Amino acid sequence: MKYNRQLMQAVLWDRINIADIVGVQVITLDQAPSGYQQFDAGAPKKFVIDPHDLLKRAA
Repeated sequence: MKYNRQLMQAVLWDRINIADIVGVQVITLDQAPSGYQQFDAGAPKKFVIDPHDLLKRAA
């Protein structure tokens, strides 16, 4: 439980970026089929589909 609490606090206070830890890759809707294939094959990352480039604009 101590480890979980420390990790949660680090994420909440922006000491670590959770997206870097879990290996998130933002992809377009056109790249979704490839993302699903990679995920099914066991790629060590998660894919976030951003069809309207909203995440890029927010950054």
